[in-house]
Amino acid sequence: MLLSRASQYTLQALIYLAQQPPGQRVMIKDIAETLDLPVFYLGKLIQAPARVGWLDTARGRGGGVFLAVDAETINLFDILQLTDGQRVKRECLLGFKECEDATACVMHCDWKPIKQELTEGLGQYTLSDLAGGQLPDWLRGGLPENLNPPIPRV
Repeated sequence: MLLSRASQYTLQALIYLAQQPPGQRVMIKDIAETLDLPVFYLGKLIQAPARVGWLDTARGRGGGVFLAVDAETINLFDILQLTDGQRVKRECLLGFKECEDATACVMHCDWKPIKQELTEGLGQYTLSDLAGGQLPDWLRGGLPENLNPPIPRV
């Protein structure tokens, strides 16, 4: 299971927001510029965490977005499931559309316990951990340098 581009961008934006002072609104264009992400795509991706109440958003002058919940309450698996849905749990290692116990591919029996362990492992890292620099090594290399190490809190 690799992270989709949508998951990568959403994760980077949420980490960035978790590193900001509580309640400080940040414009999506500023997040996109800081993280070198496409602004319109990021704007679309931000809608999902806002819909579930993780973010507070406001348009216009003085608008922007900020983390509306404690970063300790969101884990990495929650973020991936929000952006990629059930694909995170159901995706076949070989890319088949249907790969479950009843319709297993040749790798299913070997991949299933690894995927389960990976899923559980992702749930161990909160957004607060990630924003504080406590990233797993495999994820640390995938973030832009301006999130690695974390931006100091003011």
